[in-house]
Amino acid sequence: MMICKKIFAPLFAILFSMNIALSAQTGRIDYNSVLFDYSQLDFNKIKKEADSFFALHKNSKDTETKEQYLNTAAGKYYILTKIDNTRLEPYVQLGRIYDEKNKARLAKENFCKAINLKSTDADANFYFGEFYYKRKDYKQALYYYDKAYNNGYNLKYILNLRLATIYEKLGDLSNAKNFYDVSYSMKPNSKLKKRILDIKNTDYYKSGYYD
Repeated sequence: MMICKKIFAPLFAILFSMNIALSAQTGRIDYNSVLFDYSQLDFNKIKKEADSFFALHKNSKDTETKEQYLNTAAGKYYILTKIDNTRLEPYVQLGRIYDEKNKARLAKENFCKAINLKSTDADANFYFGEFYYKRKDYKQALYYYDKAYNNGYNLKYILNLRLATIYEKLGDLSNAKNFYDVSYSMKPNSKLKKRILDIKNTDYYKSGYYD
């Protein structure tokens, strides 16, 4: 029995190490293992892989395939947080992934980690704003959108459109019109033009839209 233990122990260690190495390449890993040294991994290489799988998820039409790509991307972004927990990009991406999976607690946790690393980061604030916008918490969304806007996202079309929509919903039609005007100047279309004309129309103010 003692001989079996002596043979089995090193064999188990070898197989376990091989499993860790394989898992690291595929985006899955035993995160609680104390045997694995994350500093051996190439941050930039894995980030490139993670970004690639995330893009494949966005472009895929098949539901099952999209989910597989998303899960692989999540695994690789998680590994990145283990390699270097001072880099906020993986936390932002994990926040986006968990948001898409509708896992609100995990999404918020990762967005908060990113913002704690750099409170003015435009990406982190924009996507945290998107998290709240999706859940119709417009005041919280506005808080993070404003931070993104003031830190480099002022020329981003979707952000200007989001701000216009929020201000309209909150009843601030003056600001709403301003941001609709900016959005229209970036991407003119009939829907935005009608929105701007509606706000200009005095009857619109009396329409009960905000009741």
